[in-house]
Amino acid sequence: MDRYEITRSDKIIIVMGPTGAGKSTFINYAVEGEGESIGHGLKSYTQGIIIRKTVIKGESIVFVDTPGFNDTEKSDYDILSEIATFLVQAHENQFRLEKILYLHRVSDNRMAGSPLRNLELFASLCGNVALPSVIIVTTMWSLVPETVGEEREKQLRETFWRRLEEGGCEIARFYDNVDSARQIISLSPKRGQDTTLLTQELVEEGRRLNATEAGIMLNKQLENHIKDQKESSRKLKRLSQQQRNPAAKKQLVSEANAIEESIAQKVLRLRKMRLPFLDTIRRRFSKSKAPLIEGPSNQQFRNNSTHSEPMLSGPPRSTPLRLDSIKSAR
Repeated sequence: MDRYEITRSDKIIIVMGPTGAGKSTFINYAVEGEGESIGHGLKSYTQGIIIRKTVIKGESIVFVDTPGFNDTEKSDYDILSEIATFLVQAHENQFRLEKILYLHRVSDNRMAGSPLRNLELFASLCGNVALPSVIIVTTMWSLVPETVGEEREKQLRETFWRRLEEGGCEIARFYDNVDSARQIISLSPKRGQDTTLLTQELVEEGRRLNATEAGIMLNKQLENHIKDQKESSRKLKRLSQQQRNPAAKKQLVSEANAIEESIAQKVLRLRKMRLPFLDTIRRRFSKSKAPLIEGPSNQQFRNNSTHSEPMLSGPPRSTPLRLDSIKSAR
């Protein structure tokens, strides 16, 4: 047997979060050079996901390093498809989903843009069913004074993370060292079911990926992003009409055209993700099984410190699953 093969006795820890949140750094400290990057049985299907397997205190642990939804090389829908593929394959093989870690940079001085979109998608993907297995891990503590980090953590727990904690998830801090990573790994979550809402929707309910809670959330985010980009394009065009300097006018027009091209690409993806009319009606009258992320839009952290940095204000083993076997909108 290949020593890197994932088995039912392995404890699987999925690591998620925005690009740059420190997912790979956390795993590197956790394995302390004992693990190796592998893609056994999965790499050809989910190229963005990295599997690392190691033995810690006699237990075989598999870390699943997932790409953030703000990845520059792939669309968010492609990333969601890859994560869905792994989750469904793990479910079909009856692997043990031990924990789901969600990493967040405490050095971020506001909750907006990419961090907020990632958190919303994460909550929709996990659903209430998986929250007892979730640990939100704050990172980058070395980049801010501890009092600043503690205040930001407090505000996040009072707003954006409140519903997640109420659903059973835990909060932990990662201090960029082996002991800190191992302590987080050793935490015993309240233990929900060994599954996620996304897995249930795809496997048990037979939904298309775009009809899942995560797919609906991604659709909503894409619509909002298109709306914002259209407004930016209109502003640039108005400025170009007022501009007398030919070079500056040319630059503004070029920026507006680039935004219009980006909008066209997003509209195309949105059309591919669009739900059939009957599915849309059903979703409108069904109760969500995912926690609601609440908090002021573009919230900035309060400054309770003398630090000058701006703060927030307010069965038998099944065969590997093919990517195209997941019911997709594409």
